[in-house]
Amino acid sequence: MQQGKAQTMAKKDQKDVHVDIIRKTHKNLRRKLANGDDFDQVWKSHCSDDRALNEYSVAMKQLATNAWSTDCDGRDRTEWCKEFSIDYYSHGKLQELLKKDKRRQTYYQKDQQSHFVRGPTPNTDSSFDAARISADVVVDKIKLLDVGSCYNPYSEMPEFETVALDLAPANQNVFKCDFLYVEIVEASNANAFLPNCKSTEHNSNVTFLPSNYFQVVVFSLLLSYIPCPHKRWLMCKKAYQVLAANGLLLIITPDSSHQNRHAALMVKWKTALENIGFQRIKYCKDRHMHFMAFRKVPNDFIWDKRKGGTDSLSMDVLNIPQDFQEMEASSVDEIENLRKSERD
Repeated sequence: MQQGKAQTMAKKDQKDVHVDIIRKTHKNLRRKLANGDDFDQVWKSHCSDDRALNEYSVAMKQLATNAWSTDCDGRDRTEWCKEFSIDYYSHGKLQELLKKDKRRQTYYQKDQQSHFVRGPTPNTDSSFDAARISADVVVDKIKLLDVGSCYNPYSEMPEFETVALDLAPANQNVFKCDFLYVEIVEASNANAFLPNCKSTEHNSNVTFLPSNYFQVVVFSLLLSYIPCPHKRWLMCKKAYQVLAANGLLLIITPDSSHQNRHAALMVKWKTALENIGFQRIKYCKDRHMHFMAFRKVPNDFIWDKRKGGTDSLSMDVLNIPQDFQEMEASSVDEIENLRKSERD
């Protein structure tokens, strides 16, 4: 019994070490930006620090495969992405949305002034129509891009043809790539891209990605890693570029607060991604995370203004609660100092 208790304590201590590595990495990146350092220089320095990247990669893999898989009482991130993708492509969800698009077109023709507005959204890709896929095409294997993957949990799932990317891959199923700055090439060059992704060379580099190619892009616990709100938004814009028409961007971001504490922030995320050309089709709040699914829509998509679509088209940032923590901490300190002075 004592031995079992000791093992449990040892696992908890190891988990705390890994969590501390993750938190310190994120905090250090945000601190450097808050000090006024140039983002590109901060990011370049971070990406060239192999020791820190590998330490982070090991910590993330251990937490994801050991601690979080057994301790978390919420949804499993990988299973949620898998189930939603299959439901969307194989069980009729996409067809339902396309039928709604046709109905919305009818409503728009009758009522162009009040409830509906037609695009373009400022950042929608004009090449969308050339890459449009038919709703009645059955996808045998869903082309999935897992960004910030670490260890590629989708590699054993037969439903997916997966490309996994990370700054510091944890195994040979993941390719080394900085998604923020990777080159996007025309979809016609996808055939040149595919052989590189079948390479068995450990941690092979991916230097370019094809446009309008993937049917799903997964950002699982990725955006909170990026210390700049505008760069987070740019990563989503790049996801739009590599997605095929009607493709899915699945975003999971951590938040252990209660259901409504950051609801306004998530509404801003919805608006910011609409500015790129994404329609939010699913949102749910777990005990520890937000789960979101966005669909890549065409340049002439008709937005329903009753749901807030396109109200703030200038928004190009994605804030997370941690962006405000230093400011909040500073305010708390000021209040405490004021109380002390009043008592004195």
